Order: sequence, then C-alpha cells, then structure tokens
Amino acid sequence: MRLLLRKLRPLNFVCSARQLPTKPSAFASAAGRSSVRIGAQSRLATARSEARPTRVDTCARLSRVAGVLNPMECAPTVAATATGDASAAPSTSGREVPTLERDSFKQILNVTALRVPNRKCADMMKALRGFTLDRPRLRCIVQDGDSSETKLLLLEEKVTLEGLPPDLRALLAAEGLVVASSCHPVVLDYSMLSADAVLKRLLPEGVDAPSSFETVGHIAHLNLRDEQLPYRYLIGAVLLDKNPHLKTVVNKVGSIENEFRVFQMEVIGGEARLETEVTQHGAKFRLDFSQVYWNSRLESEHLRLVTSFGRGEVLVDMMAGIGPFAIPAAQRGLTVYANDLNPRSAHYLHLNARLNRMGTAGLHVFNMDGRAFLRLLCDTPGSTAQQLRDEQQQKQQSQQQQETQGQDQRDREGEQQQQGQPAGAAAPAAAAADAAAADGNPAKRQKTRASRQTGAAAAAAAAAAGPPPPVPAGFAPPAGGLLFDHVVMNLPASAIEFLDAFSGAFDPVTWADRPLPYVHCYTFKRGTETEADILAKAERYLGGPLEPGSCSVHTVRDVAPNKLMLCLSFRVPREVAFKGRT
Repeated sequence: MRLLLRKLRPLNFVCSARQLPTKPSAFASAAGRSSVRIGAQSRLATARSEARPTRVDTCARLSRVAGVLNPMECAPTVAATATGDASAAPSTSGREVPTLERDSFKQILNVTALRVPNRKCADMMKALRGFTLDRPRLRCIVQDGDSSETKLLLLEEKVTLEGLPPDLRALLAAEGLVVASSCHPVVLDYSMLSADAVLKRLLPEGVDAPSSFETVGHIAHLNLRDEQLPYRYLIGAVLLDKNPHLKTVVNKVGSIENEFRVFQMEVIGGEARLETEVTQHGAKFRLDFSQVYWNSRLESEHLRLVTSFGRGEVLVDMMAGIGPFAIPAAQRGLTVYANDLNPRSAHYLHLNARLNRMGTAGLHVFNMDGRAFLRLLCDTPGSTAQQLRDEQQQKQQSQQQQETQGQDQRDREGEQQQQGQPAGAAAPAAAAADAAAADGNPAKRQKTRASRQTGAAAAAAAAAAGPPPPVPAGFAPPAGGLLFDHVVMNLPASAIEFLDAFSGAFDPVTWADRPLPYVHCYTFKRGTETEADILAKAERYLGGPLEPGSCSVHTVRDVAPNKLMLCLSFRVPREVAFKGRT
C-alpha cells in the first residue's frame, strides 16, 4: 500500500488514505492501469481502515537534505486528514468521538424585551448590568421594529420583570418603561460561539478544551494531552472555524530529541502547508515549521536583547536559527556573523537576509558546528582560518594576473590603433563606454532598477540559489581573529555546554587593549536548581571562574512546571580567553 502511495504522490509525508480517489477506476488509473484495477475496491477499503494521520517526519526530512533530496524543496501541499466535517480518528478511550455538526448548535432563546427611549438606552443598560443579555457576538440593545424613537433592551434568558430586585422595578416604573415582549426570539448559531464554548459542549466530561496554542504565521501549534488525542481532528476543525487567519493546525508528536531542536508534528486540521511567514518588530521571517526551530513566545526576549546592543557593534550569533536575533540586530546597524548547524536553518537565515534587503556586508551566514565557528572567527590555532586566508590570497593573485594580462592586451590594441591598424577588441569596448555615457549612463540606471528589487523577489532569488556554504565565499578572518562585542547562544537545551569553546580561543595580542565580548547564553533552570547552581555550571564548562560583577541572570519565561528559561550574560573572563596562550 505504501509503495502505491509513493507512486501516487512522492512526497516527504505519509499521506492519509482519505486523499485517495473514491472511485476504484480512478484509484487503478493513478497506479498505472495495471493489475491494481482488479483489486482496487478491496485495496481502497483496506487503506481507509488503516488510515493514519498526516505526519511530518522531521528527522527523516532533514537527514535527506544533504544528498537524496533537493535541499531547496519546499514543504509540499497535502490535503490534511482532518476535513471540514471533522471526522476524527477512532477513540482509544472506549468513547465514541463526536462529529462536528454545525447546524446542531442553532437554538432560539425567548427573552424579555424592554422598550426604552433612545436617549435612555445607555443609562438603563448600566442600571440593569448583570441582568441584560450577555452572549458572545450578541447585542443587548436591538432595533424596535420600524421605530426611530425607541430601542429594545434584552434581558438575559429566564430573567423576568417580576424577578428583578425591587429597586430596579421601581426605577423602571419611574421611567415609564414597559415590557415590549416577554418572548422576544434571539437566534443563536454556531458562528456566535467561541471555540472554547463549542469544544466544551462536544468533548466528554474529563477532557478539557485546549487552553492556548502558539500561532506561527498561518499555522496553529498545539501540544495536546493524551486524553485529548482521540479528539484531535475535532479540535483542529473547530480552531480553523473560529480563527479565519489559520490555515493549518498541527500537534506536536513526542519530544525534541535531535540536534537541530525540531520535532515531529501531525497535521490535525487544514492544509499540510508548513512553510509560512511571520513578522516580528518590522522584520520578516520565512520558515518551514517542520524543518527549523521557531518559538513565537520569545518575541519580547528577542526585542529585549537586541535593543541592548549598540549601533556599530559586532555580534556573533553561534546558534542563530533563522535569524530572530541576527536579522533585527543587522537592521539596527550591527555587523552580524550568524551561524547554525541545521542546513535548513542556515538556508532560511540567508533567505530572510535577502527578504529584509540586507547587504552582504551587514550579515554573514555560516553553516557550521558552533565551536568550530567561534574558533574560526577568533583564528584559534587548529581552526581553518589560515587555510581560508591562503585560498583568498591565491584567488586575489589569480585575479590580479588576469587583470594584468587584460591590461597588456588593451595596451597592445591601443598601440595598433595609433599606428592605423585594426583596433581588435579595444574599439567595441570603447564604443560601448561612449554609448553608455551618451545614453545617460544606462549602467547606473540598471543599478538603480536592481536596488529597487522587492524583498520577495530577492528572497526568491536566494531560494533558487540553494543553501549557503559552510563559510561565506571570500570570507577569511584577519590574523589574530575578528574583534566583536557580543556573543548570543540561543540553544537553551545545550548552549551552556558550548562554553568550553571560549577556553584559549582568543589571541592575547589582538585583545590586549580591548574588552573581551559579552556572552548571552540561554539555558534552563530545573527543579530545585538555583541561580548559583547555574553560575557554577557555567564556570565548570568554561574551565575557569566568572569575573565578579560581570554577570547577570535574566528570567525569560516559564517553560513548564519547575522549568524556567534563563539568559545568563557575562563578559568572557581573561583567564579563560587566553588559557594556554600567554
């Protein structure tokens, strides 16, 4: 069956059998009009009985990026298993999973309606607060037929004039207000109910509706509990109905266990279109949610840290992801060297730089191991810095040689022209230059047109160019290493372990009269750990003590019960930076 599915749709998803044609003849035709036609009916029935949800196997996709698959492939568009009718998977709890029948939510409330002059509506609504109709998307003051002088003030269901407190009845009598109708019909339907109200009605006792979800562009990301899983398609359908801006609903499957910090996910509603675009503080980020790490809940932390940097400073982002720190920092006027081990993250980081119209001088994208990246920039002994400088020097020498040969050729042609001989290639070149000058410098106009290229077109060009190389073309650190001001390490699960890369990484001569950079390392504090424990752990990985007064700990957010995300900021200790090199 899976072989047949691969023939029908060779994608990186395991497609649900609900995507197969409903007619046996169409099913057989799609398979190649072979012997499949004979058993199409039985195979289709079997496939539907074994239907599985659309699942994105992130590890498999990422492992094939380097070779078998085109690394520039976009997330395919596959019909999700959760349709608009929310036909959910069979329950594993012994309960029947309800279907979403939207018409069944329609009901008519018969309420008491008071006739109130227009000028008194606001006062009466305030006086009767707590007794007026209070339902989502319904107003308690409505038109009174064709009257332009009065309105109807609707009371809550089962609230009658006789049931009001004596002081309110006296107020109504004093104002001369009367009951226009004791059975005024109010129509409630599915569109007027919130997602929470719908799910509370549909889900059985003991199964709560999801209290929140993360939004990533057009994608809603849920972390459903075990008791909610049998109802996941129902939940997905309701969320799509109640949030028109959403097109896809996914549920996290399992925990994050791979080095790229991405997780497997299951599409439980809408389209399986997982490439999306988000905007944070004026910066655009394109990403495939199944291939890279992204957390919208860190938006305020991105802003906090980036605004602490000064214009003209140099930032090294060791675990940059798709650029939530690197892109805004470059926009603020910093020079950024950004790296990520995940080739797909590096690809989207490079694409987002183009999308936000950033030049190559402001943001440099690397695709390396974090330790190797830092030691390359610092020109640490054993890094590839010298090899890159040698290659760059050879390339420059080759270019100079070609330019010298070209100049010699032009000089010979000039001499021939002075002697009345054919000018060879010199004449066309000179004519082209004269034409350009006479025509109002079209080369300049062409450059102007290129500078007006939209961010979307620039991003498309970056996507077509493929993933960036491990080291940007033509890059080589100066002897003694780059000088930089900040290092960001945004990999809280393991970034603190990378602090050993700073030990002996800096050249004492280069940094002799310059303050060493500040490191901003994200990490988790679990259980009974204290800030002192976190500092001790950092010193253990650094291989030396932190300098007194140079460190601070900022609490970012609660990740889970007894688990906090922290940002540890400190200046690299000189004892650590120059260890073994003084």
